[in-house]
Amino acid sequence: MGEIIGSASFLHMGDIISLYAEGSVSGFLSTLGLVDDRCVVCPESGDLTNIPKKFRDCLFRICPMNRYASQKQFWEAAKKSTERTDPVLLRRLHHAAEVEKKQNETEYRKCMGSVIQYGNVVQLLHIKSNKYLTVNKRLPALLEKNAMRVSLDPAGNEGSWFYMFPFYKLRSNGDNVVVGDKVILTPVNAGQQVLHVAANYELLDMPGCKEVNVVNSQTSWKISLFLEHKENEEDILKGGDVVRLFHAEQEKFLTMDEYKKKQSVFLRLTARTSATSAMSSKALWEVEVVQHEPCRGGAGHWNSIFRFKHLSTGHYLAAEVDEDSTPDNMRDKLRGVDPTGPVYHLISVPYSNDLASLFELDPTTLTSRADSLVPQNSYVRLRHLLTSSWVHSTSIPIDREEEKPVMSKVGCAPIKEDKEAFAIIAVKPSEVKDLDFATDACKVLENVSVKLEKGIISHNERKSLTNLLQDIIYFISDQENDQQRPDPLEVELEGINSSVLRDRQKLLREQDILKQLFRILKAPFIETKNGDGPLLKIEELSDPRHAPYKYIFRLCYRILRLSQKDYRKNQENIAKHFGFMQKQIGYDILAEDTMTALLHNNRKLLEKHIKADEIETFVKLVQKNMKDWVSRFLDYLSELCTSNNVAIPVTQELICKSVLSEQNSKILIQTRLNPALEEVEEEGEIQVVSVQSEDVLLTWDDDKNQRSLADLARTAKQGNQESSLILDYYRHQLDLFSNMCLDRQYLAIDNLSNHLDPDLILRCMENDRLPYFLRASFCRLMLHMHVDRDPQEEVKPVQYARLWSDIPLKLSISDYDSNQAQDHTRETVRSRFSKTMNFVEDYLKNVVDKMWTFSDPEQNKLTFEVVKLARHLIYFGFYSFTDLLRITKTLLNILDCTTVTTFSNGKIPMGEVNSEGGAIRSLSEMGVMLTMLTTGIKPGGPITPGKAEPTANGSQKTDVLVMETKSKIIEILQFILDVRLDYRITSLLSILKERVGESERENGPRRGGIRGIDLERIGEQAEKIFGGDGEESAILDLDGTGGKIFLRVLLHLVMHDYPPLVSGALKLLFRHFSQRQEVLRSFGQVQLLVSDSDVKSYKQIKDDLDDLRLLVEKSELWVYKAVKQEDKKGDEDEESKDKLPLVKEEPRGRRQPQKQGSAIDLDIGPPLEPNQARNYKTIQQILYRMNRMCVQAGFGGNLKPRKHEQRLLRNMGVHKVVLDLLQIPFDAKEDVRMNELMRLAHQFLQNFCLGNQNNQVLLHKHLELFMNHGQLEAKTMCAIFQDNAVLCNEVNEKVVQHFVQCIESHGKHVQYLRFLQTIVHTENQFIRRCQDLVMQELVNAGEDVLIFYNDKASFNHFLEMMRSERNRMDDSSPLCYHIELVRLLACCTMGKNVYTEIKCHSLLPLDDIVKMVVHKDTIPEVKDAYVNFLTHCYIDTEVEMKEIYTSNHMWDLFEKSFLLDMAVVSNATHDRKHADTALEQYVTHTLTDIITTFFKSPFFDQSTTVQTRQSVFVQLLGAVFRVAQCSWLTVEQKMGVENCIKTLADVAKSRGIAIPSDLDIQVATMFSKVQLLSRQTTSKWLQATRSPKRELTSTSLHPRMDRTVIEGLHDIVSVLEDHLKPLVQAEVSVLVDVLYRPELLFPAGPDARRKCENGGFIRRLITHTTALLEDKQDKLCVLILQTLREMMSADTEYGDKGDALRSSLLYRYFGKIPLPPMQCVVAASLPVSHGPGSKFLIRAQMNLHAVQCHLDNQGSSNLIVDLVIKSASSSRIFTEVVEFGIALLEGGNQDIQKSLFTKLCSGDTSQAFFKVFYDKMYEAQQEIKSTVTVNTSDMSARIDVKDPSKEVEKANRKRRPVNGHVVLTEEGREELDQAALSTQHAYCSVRGGVQFEENGGSLPPLTPGLEDLLAEKVEKSREKE
Repeated sequence: MGEIIGSASFLHMGDIISLYAEGSVSGFLSTLGLVDDRCVVCPESGDLTNIPKKFRDCLFRICPMNRYASQKQFWEAAKKSTERTDPVLLRRLHHAAEVEKKQNETEYRKCMGSVIQYGNVVQLLHIKSNKYLTVNKRLPALLEKNAMRVSLDPAGNEGSWFYMFPFYKLRSNGDNVVVGDKVILTPVNAGQQVLHVAANYELLDMPGCKEVNVVNSQTSWKISLFLEHKENEEDILKGGDVVRLFHAEQEKFLTMDEYKKKQSVFLRLTARTSATSAMSSKALWEVEVVQHEPCRGGAGHWNSIFRFKHLSTGHYLAAEVDEDSTPDNMRDKLRGVDPTGPVYHLISVPYSNDLASLFELDPTTLTSRADSLVPQNSYVRLRHLLTSSWVHSTSIPIDREEEKPVMSKVGCAPIKEDKEAFAIIAVKPSEVKDLDFATDACKVLENVSVKLEKGIISHNERKSLTNLLQDIIYFISDQENDQQRPDPLEVELEGINSSVLRDRQKLLREQDILKQLFRILKAPFIETKNGDGPLLKIEELSDPRHAPYKYIFRLCYRILRLSQKDYRKNQENIAKHFGFMQKQIGYDILAEDTMTALLHNNRKLLEKHIKADEIETFVKLVQKNMKDWVSRFLDYLSELCTSNNVAIPVTQELICKSVLSEQNSKILIQTRLNPALEEVEEEGEIQVVSVQSEDVLLTWDDDKNQRSLADLARTAKQGNQESSLILDYYRHQLDLFSNMCLDRQYLAIDNLSNHLDPDLILRCMENDRLPYFLRASFCRLMLHMHVDRDPQEEVKPVQYARLWSDIPLKLSISDYDSNQAQDHTRETVRSRFSKTMNFVEDYLKNVVDKMWTFSDPEQNKLTFEVVKLARHLIYFGFYSFTDLLRITKTLLNILDCTTVTTFSNGKIPMGEVNSEGGAIRSLSEMGVMLTMLTTGIKPGGPITPGKAEPTANGSQKTDVLVMETKSKIIEILQFILDVRLDYRITSLLSILKERVGESERENGPRRGGIRGIDLERIGEQAEKIFGGDGEESAILDLDGTGGKIFLRVLLHLVMHDYPPLVSGALKLLFRHFSQRQEVLRSFGQVQLLVSDSDVKSYKQIKDDLDDLRLLVEKSELWVYKAVKQEDKKGDEDEESKDKLPLVKEEPRGRRQPQKQGSAIDLDIGPPLEPNQARNYKTIQQILYRMNRMCVQAGFGGNLKPRKHEQRLLRNMGVHKVVLDLLQIPFDAKEDVRMNELMRLAHQFLQNFCLGNQNNQVLLHKHLELFMNHGQLEAKTMCAIFQDNAVLCNEVNEKVVQHFVQCIESHGKHVQYLRFLQTIVHTENQFIRRCQDLVMQELVNAGEDVLIFYNDKASFNHFLEMMRSERNRMDDSSPLCYHIELVRLLACCTMGKNVYTEIKCHSLLPLDDIVKMVVHKDTIPEVKDAYVNFLTHCYIDTEVEMKEIYTSNHMWDLFEKSFLLDMAVVSNATHDRKHADTALEQYVTHTLTDIITTFFKSPFFDQSTTVQTRQSVFVQLLGAVFRVAQCSWLTVEQKMGVENCIKTLADVAKSRGIAIPSDLDIQVATMFSKVQLLSRQTTSKWLQATRSPKRELTSTSLHPRMDRTVIEGLHDIVSVLEDHLKPLVQAEVSVLVDVLYRPELLFPAGPDARRKCENGGFIRRLITHTTALLEDKQDKLCVLILQTLREMMSADTEYGDKGDALRSSLLYRYFGKIPLPPMQCVVAASLPVSHGPGSKFLIRAQMNLHAVQCHLDNQGSSNLIVDLVIKSASSSRIFTEVVEFGIALLEGGNQDIQKSLFTKLCSGDTSQAFFKVFYDKMYEAQQEIKSTVTVNTSDMSARIDVKDPSKEVEKANRKRRPVNGHVVLTEEGREELDQAALSTQHAYCSVRGGVQFEENGGSLPPLTPGLEDLLAEKVEKSREKE
């Protein structure tokens, strides 16, 4: 006994073991993978010395016996559950079952590690599947019928209990079980029978596997230990663990995958932003710890030996000699002494007994002992045992043929490199289990597909296949463990954790399940090998005997459909089989369903795969199924027309051609009007024909059949099956028509609108006998076919460009309307649609009157379409302002949750607005409304609580259609508010005009002008347009109750659970409380056009714009199309625009293309019909005009922006139409004319944003359009970012990557580099972030982009290029590319950026620069680039470059290059026509710059080289002086040269260098002259600043009049700002009051009020804010945060006016003042009596501490943490959140501190949270570093350079008006800036004649001191007046 115990251990609870059957059949007890619950013994797979390959299938854990009594009861009850089962009982049973499970767990933990004795009861838990080995005594075994069945069961039951009895005689019950013993396993509930292997029964589908069952013949099982319970710890690495190996340095996972039919091991590159998230299932490895006993695993020690087994293939990681000779830096470095010695690489081997698969792990940190355990998640280096080499990464690609290789080979080399370490990342068991399921499923599917191909498949196999496919569906939808599972074909993926879904979808692709599904779909239809014909014919599928196959195919397609949802990679994978799926359409196996789901909203796939043939197939199917009225196929066609509700013109065109062609006309039901009855009455002379009624007839099949629509509707309602099918088909046909016409597709509109005219459609819309869905379809058709087409245009509700002559002197609403409606064409159209408009309005009124509000889901469809139609009619300007105000009330009542029916007749007081009486009436009604709303009692009729929302009682799910309807109503309200804003602006302008006129009259023409205008009075008049007592203002409140209903509706909408709707409502809410602010802001933007030339431009633009818009819209009718339809594959939209034949890029700076060389004028290109050619010509002329309007030629041929005209073009919205023009699809290869239009359009956009930041921002919103590889687009991108620091700072990484990729894949075009140069620096500042980004991307791209000529051969080739003149400045030459590249690198190092400097040193070493610049053949442009690079990268640096000051490099340049070039320039001819300007620019600018910088550099002071090189120094000074004497220098050049001389002279003085006396004297006189000059210029400047600045719009006949008007406008703006400032703030502040008590706005009772109570509203607001940030709606997010912060701010003073306004608004909304205190759910922990927290907030009627706690209870602290973590990208949000957080913690509120602390402690939020702060602080540090050290060259002239956005914020903060201080307008501020700029010029020159660049000055913002000074002056002048 002793010996045995010494040599072996006892068996314990919790040990993991394998069971080996010995006897007639020997083998391990094993399973068949995760998709099968049977147990087997397979003798062939391995024995005790050679363990099976899938040893994980053979491992079991020993567990104590679980109790199952309660669980059993619950299962039985749940099984029987019908209506009769008592739910309460079921709940109790469920609870008891859960309690029992918990007890079992604690029992298990208690027993863990106790020794097992013979006779004990145990359970065996299968490790891989997590199921118990279980006997079912009621069922016979599958094969041996007299035995009991054994299988695996997830929960286990009493059949899972086994006694362990001894097999040997030397053991008896009660002894300890020893590892290695043979035991007998007897089920507790099976009497004397034991677990047994059926030697004679092999599984039919798994040859070689013997069945395991329970029968009364003995089988002994030998116990082998795999893992002891005490080794089985979470955090150590042990045998059987599954891990990923992550190469820390390269940030790539060690992966194994098939490439070219061969398994390769590699490090995989990922395109993801964080490499660790690239979780491929091909990167999973199972760790094996190698022991003496093969069956034993165990914990891993540092001195153990390991194997790594690839989980999905079962192969092992190994190494062998590598014959590949590709050079690799790392490999050469680690090769060791012998450079010819062998190198190795990692491969895979199929067997475990291969010695090449053994590895050792080497720790990267100090470990105490060699035999200590290896922790999981540690970093290790891998040592290959056999070759004793170390594993390392290489940059040798395996997939070389790919465009972008992603697999890099893994090498092994003799030398150990520290950084070549791998992180061992443990993988969650759930992930391993998912992978196991997928690999096992794939194997089964593969076997089945092989059998299907052969045509042999048994009934059982078919059944198990069906079960497996169902399991896969549940697997994707994460429902595999649910008790009650839905029908597999009904499974939807709503509400599933997206990361789980994505991982599982990915598994299906990676483990080839998708591939196998397609095999199964193809297999039965393939001719079998033995020539019997296929197993099935697809036509016979509907035959009942093939039902099982049909079901299998349906399941396959359903899996395909689920696996592609929202996952691009799978979509592309499935789309490859598009042609195949196409063949299986129409056989009811969900193929078409899958295809449409795949194409749904997926524009790329649609355009790629849908061609004419595909469409024809679908149309044929429609025809085939028409006799049964199957409408699905029409549906598929209409799906193909659109993507994300946007039309796809290409497919629309194909569908129009097919559906509307003659041969397919039979598939359509024709619609006709049939006059039913005519009576002729004679009244005297006149004959009256009265038509009683007309009926709408539907005819089909060439008019053979016809039925009237009303008749069909009637019979369908009575339940006639055929009628309802026909109607359904007809509805789908109408929807298809709508989609064909969508977004103005004129091919369809022109064809269809003749058949279905507006009257016919309107008649069907109105006909209430038709079902709602049909009326809704007609309504939609009306919209897309008749309303949304030419000549309708969306009106711009707010017009900023105004003609002075058009402004009326007096304004009322009716005048405003008649003024707007002068357009006659619109009048005629309006009369065409008047009936439709009446229908819409009546319908909406009925919705309110008849209390229809959203209760009937069928009717909701119609309501939605009517509202959508209304939205378009309104946006197209069909309704006048009066109408709009009337409609608003209806709409608000629809939305109002307390739908009130006043007066006994149930009508709502609509207040018909006719000129006078209407308003008064609505006022009296306002009184009625108010009493009614405050008391809750209605005049006439008892109170009915509003049944507005079905959500209140019925369905809890949000009805998306209702929400969408409400969203549309919100869009309408936005428009109406815009119209109101426009009306208010017009009112203000008319007030101004009246005043100007008066003052002209009063003061006569002599002393007219602005002085005479009484500004005070204007201020008073202005206040009237906002409300108060006037009739007008009451109407402007929109709802007749002073905006109360409006407000209540918005609050109610915010409480909905539908984010887009909530966002819309919040926007309106903020707008509602900033009406005054809005008017002020917009009024400041108004552009008054007074002078004749302005009016002329305005009219010209207006006409051009209308023409252009129409042509662009109808492009499909006139753009040239290639003749052969087959050739034109899809839409070659903008992808191929860089191949511009015949159109040369014009050199920068040239004026508009003079007419020569234009393809349109010369009529080059494919032949066109005359009207087509005319359209091309028209657009060309319009674009020429627009281009001329934006810019004018300035000095030296440069273009100068015309700001005024650019603003006018922006206000008129020209850019939008030009952007649409750019998106027209055309044939880029042939259509030369169109290419020219595209060039002109791009040129317009470039000129449009030239020097105009507002326009740049506008175009920046459409950045996506320009993100392709066209050169024109790149040029436009440059224009958008040019000198715009704010945009450059926000540039997205993707944009930079895109351009670098363009260089790699689309050629070395200079334009791409120019864009990168544009974003790294603007006029006077360098953008650190962009510099780093661009540098990083360039280095990543490597040799493809960074082309240098530094080795001998390529250097000579470069010299050749420079010698041949033609390459000189041709943009497409490699020479030009290289020059721009060096310039780009110099730009990246400007402004002392250490990071980029270091990278650049390695790219372009000093020696190479000197060699290039000194060479005699080098052209000035190259020298210029190189010397500029030298300055920024080596001299003007953050860190001293020692070698440049100690070595001879600089002196060589001085001597051998600079002196020569200067001599050439100073001796050049005086003939300016032949001057070499490039060389002159280089000498005067770049050389003087480098010399100045070099000698001024602080590092130069320490060097002593200058003493030894005195002669060169003197020559240098002389040469520069000679250059200064040249007569042709411009002022700027002169400044540079003189500055250089001064620097050299100073150095000579300080170092005591002898200079020849004549030179010395000349230099001295020169500087005395400079001093004199600068004094004169200073006095001139000072005079210039004194003369006042006038803004002239243009010189016209009455310049004085124009000036008066425009200055008057500015004065009025500032007066209004003054007047309204307190009011603006007071108005905004009321919102906070509303937020304190939103529930008071609702009458007591309805559900809506209950939801808002106790802070419910605030909670909704807070939860919505997080969603907003994810939707990128930053502005709204900031507004909400500011408002929440306001809730905690102290009460500010608003002045008397402000307070009056506040109280009137509060009274209007709440009906009583003072308001009660805010409702608070929970009191603070301790009442706060002192300190900042005790401050009493009057508006909230409680102290600050309480308000903070109230906000926190609604989730503020969670919001803060979430937003901080998510705000990493947006600095604006970050600032706001932090401010909000500070306000919340103000006064050290302990409750908040506690809740923030608990939030940060939960989960892993804290790390992410603090990382954001760390990053922000780090960025700030970097910024401070980069801006504090100043450039040495322009020390005195440099103005601090910071992030402008932050500067502006700071300035704004300083500019917040303090009471009584002046308010500066933008213009005023500009003038002050101008003055300060001049002063600065003067100062600079006085200090020492230093060059000050005109554009270099960006001024520091006004200091508070200056503002105060100005304020005092203004006060004094007021007092005098």
